[in-house]
Formats: sequence, structure tokens, C-alpha cells
Amino acid sequence: MKQNMTINTRKSLKYVLSLLIVTYLVGCTPLTVIEINDNTFYQLQQDVESIKNSQVADAAPMEMKIISEKLQRTKQAKANGDLREEARLTQQIRADMTIARLRAKVNGLNQSLLEKRDELSAARVYLQQLEAQLP
Repeated sequence: MKQNMTINTRKSLKYVLSLLIVTYLVGCTPLTVIEINDNTFYQLQQDVESIKNSQVADAAPMEMKIISEKLQRTKQAKANGDLREEARLTQQIRADMTIARLRAKVNGLNQSLLEKRDELSAARVYLQQLEAQLP
């Protein structure tokens, strides 16, 4: 039983560490140039709304707040005709949305790990009860 828990913990830790490495690499890669057209902001706005209405919003409230603030600044940049600022903020929002999704995934994995730990504890208690009944 202890080996099983150790193996599961190692697998979970490897998975979480790989997610952190991917997040780091995504954050440190040079920004790509995106083309801004009339529909870019509206598509971005739809993407943000879809994330707000998903479980990601509950799992990453701080990121969602940052995304909302940047979306307002993007709207102002679009109104002012500042394409460079709009493009910069659009890239940042897309990166923040990726981070929020990854945070939701990590939170789900942590919850799963806690549930497995609880199951293991219950199994150990049951095993001790059975061993106590043996002559």
C-alpha cells in the first residue's frame, strides 16, 4: 500500500512539475507578432467570456481579475486606435488565459491527490480493523 501511494505521489509530482515547466517556457518565449483587425478584440472578448463562464474562473480568480482589467485597457487602446498597445495586451491576455487554464488543471490534480490520500487513509484504518479481528 505504501509503495502504491509513493508511486501515485511521484506520478502526480512529475505531472505538476511538467506543468510548471511548460508554464515557465510559455511565459519566457519571445512574443509572436499577431495581426490586429476589426474582429480581433471581439473574438478576444468572446474567449474571455467563455473562460469566465467555465470552472477556470473559480479556480483562478486572481488571473481572471487581471484578464478583465487588461481587457478594459485593450478596449481603450482599440478606441484610441493604438494597434501596438492592443496587440501587446491581446498577447498578454491570451498568455494569462493559458495560465488560468493550467492553474485550474493543477487545482483539479491537487484535489484528486487529496481524495486519493483520503481513500488510502480509510483503507489503512479498515486494514487495521481487520488485523485486530484476527486471532
